[in-house]
Amino acid sequence: MNNVEERIYLTTTPVKKLLLKFSIPCIIAMLVSALYNIVDQIFIGNSNAGVAGIMATTLVFPFTVISLALAQLIGDGCATLFSISLGKKDEETSNKSVANAIITVIILSLLLVLIGFIFKMPILNLLGINGYNEKCQKFTMIYYTIILCGVPFYMFSSAMSSVIRASGRPLYSMLSTIVGAIINLILDPIFIYGFNMGVKGAAFATIIGQIASAIFCCLYFRNPNLIKLTLKSFKIDYNVLRKTIKLGISSFITQISIAIITVVANNVVGIIGSNHATDAGGALGIVFKIFAIVLAFSLGVAVGGQPIIGFNYGAKKYKRVLETYKYILISNIVIGLIAMFMFEVVPSSIVDLFGGQANDIVFYRNYAILSFRIYLGGILLCCIQKASCIFLQSIDRPYKAMLLSLMRDVILLVPGVCILGLYGDLYKMLYAGLVADIGSFIVTLILVSMECRKIRKLVNEDNKEIINKLNNQKYVISIGREFGSGGKYIGECLAKRLNIKCYDNEILAKTASKYNIDINTLKAADEKEKNSFWYGFATNYYFSDKGGANPISKIDALFLKQAKVIEDIANKENCIIIGRCSDFILKNNNLIKIFIYSSDINFKVNRKKEFENISLKEALKKIEKTDKERANYYKHFTSQEWGDKENYDISIDSSVLGVERTIDILEKYINSRIENS
Repeated sequence: MNNVEERIYLTTTPVKKLLLKFSIPCIIAMLVSALYNIVDQIFIGNSNAGVAGIMATTLVFPFTVISLALAQLIGDGCATLFSISLGKKDEETSNKSVANAIITVIILSLLLVLIGFIFKMPILNLLGINGYNEKCQKFTMIYYTIILCGVPFYMFSSAMSSVIRASGRPLYSMLSTIVGAIINLILDPIFIYGFNMGVKGAAFATIIGQIASAIFCCLYFRNPNLIKLTLKSFKIDYNVLRKTIKLGISSFITQISIAIITVVANNVVGIIGSNHATDAGGALGIVFKIFAIVLAFSLGVAVGGQPIIGFNYGAKKYKRVLETYKYILISNIVIGLIAMFMFEVVPSSIVDLFGGQANDIVFYRNYAILSFRIYLGGILLCCIQKASCIFLQSIDRPYKAMLLSLMRDVILLVPGVCILGLYGDLYKMLYAGLVADIGSFIVTLILVSMECRKIRKLVNEDNKEIINKLNNQKYVISIGREFGSGGKYIGECLAKRLNIKCYDNEILAKTASKYNIDINTLKAADEKEKNSFWYGFATNYYFSDKGGANPISKIDALFLKQAKVIEDIANKENCIIIGRCSDFILKNNNLIKIFIYSSDINFKVNRKKEFENISLKEALKKIEKTDKERANYYKHFTSQEWGDKENYDISIDSSVLGVERTIDILEKYINSRIENS
């Protein structure tokens, strides 16, 4: 798909259809990514390592999240800049953003590994290892060391999956993640149980999966979609890098906030948990991982919508921006309600899935259940808040997105956990999550409402000038069109932009009503050649009981009545008339005559196949038949050639320019005609 086709696709395809195409692979990819650690925990929890092993992965989890945060800082920032640049038709910036992202994420990952090994013990102490028993500390050291080796591969695949998705290949992006997850899932039981490697086996299975995902992403760049990488592209452009970081900062904060709150919670539990520290920490580890699954669905929908919002925002299609956000919001409300039901009604079933050989199984199980019910009690509000962060990021509002990301996990949750934990107890600490969700949701409402009002204002003002001119001057626009060229859709879009009505099948309804003719009779004869079976059937059916009609009147009477209706409409209001020889009928009116065609038969076939869900053979046959009928119909009633450029003010090839660009040009042409009249 080239840039023109991508522009048509992202700015004209129904938003629901686009969101499904982009979000489902994204949800699956993020869900699979979240399952990496959860699969490890399930296998480890049901092995001899038990809760101590679960707690070890929980202690290392923040470091993994930090590497993901850096990857998404570059990957999501690049994806947003790439989408907006393509929408603005700035291909140079879009290509540079990808090349610079590749270099930057590789450098950052290698630096993180170096820091991770040099400062191993200070990092583990910061993660809270000292607050837990000896068995847990031993497992943590092993798991951390091995996982650190896979960081470059994990960061590269995480960053590039966002870029691949933004380039219009959400399915490939999903597969890059799934490949690694499947390998991890297969190797986990083999290494943990078969080779009796325990925690070490889980870590090796994870990094082998990460390597596979990274290789899969590399293979994409052999023939990337919408991306043209040259040696020049790989030269570091600090302006592009600055924009990338600016647009990715919200994603970075979202992830780094998870790391911060996990570290804080692990340390607080280690301090106040006493003999229950490992059990309470293990219980919270389960809660954090299940929370990540819910976020995979929530953020999956929002991140899937990011290319749609970013591209349309860059292309100034503000109405589609709002429509996309509306569906993202509805999806997140549904996700939040389902999660809330599970956490409040059946949390015990989730806890039992992880097994675990706890020191005090009763305390461990009860604390995990309470954590789901209280700490994640505001999950519905959290889903809305997280999705709204992505929305603000997608419309180039990085600082507001950053504030929203900080609000829940850093500004509200971290102090809440510290205060309620250190000055309360393990149970009071759980209420910090609910308070943070309520507070951040209020801020979300304020920030998002402000931006939506601004966008609505842009929608309302978009065509204000031309609408005012049309209100002051009388114009009628006639659109002739080849079948499959998008002529009807173009006419409808132009009518919306010009704030006038578009008449197509409505003409048949008005004719049927005015002259008391069966609407099916008019439909059967509509723009059909005079010698066709259906035209003859329709006219003969209508006149069979009228008596005295000669053959000429039978053929022409319906056309004359329809022509009268077209004239009545044109005399009453500014409007667009689709086909039906309206350019000939209204030749004495102040008329703009347009003909839309397509020189590329594949363009017409693909449109018919997509919108009418028919086969290639059916589409070709229907196009040929319909165009022939329209040509004969036009020639019979006008004695002129259908599509002849001499009969129109402007003829335009929608397959060369694309439907959306055709609309833009015709709008400018109409505006110019009005100004010069």
